[in-house]
Amino acid sequence: MNSIRMNRVMFALAVAGLIVASLLWYWHVQNAEIPCTNAGCDRVAQHPASRLLGIPTAAYGTLFYLSFALLCALRPSVPAEYQRLVAHLLLLWGTVGFVVSVYLTYLELFVIHAICQWCVASAIIATALFVLSWLAWRQPQLLTIPSEA
Repeated sequence: MNSIRMNRVMFALAVAGLIVASLLWYWHVQNAEIPCTNAGCDRVAQHPASRLLGIPTAAYGTLFYLSFALLCALRPSVPAEYQRLVAHLLLLWGTVGFVVSVYLTYLELFVIHAICQWCVASAIIATALFVLSWLAWRQPQLLTIPSEA
């Protein structure tokens, strides 16, 4: 997969993650019942671990996915000398998202004893973003839009 296509896939995944995290944040703030095929989503949302410093974890996820999408959107317009820096930032951010997703999945499985399907979707998206950001980081070529090539 070339770097342009990979950047577009990462952007699309980040937008999908942004939608999932935003919905979870909205339902959490509204104290609404989360649409789920089991009771796991509400159990996870009501557990004390679903907040960090009094802020719903989904809010942090929303900011994560929003910043990841912005980095992907800005990357083609960044001058050539800074493209490697953006690749480093995407890998760093992808790694942070993956590690946090692993920790939150651990909490679901071994502390809360419930599975939230929306959280699983977010964890899958974060894992895909980590893998793609690592693959993009390994590619030495610059990201240029086709009209510039």
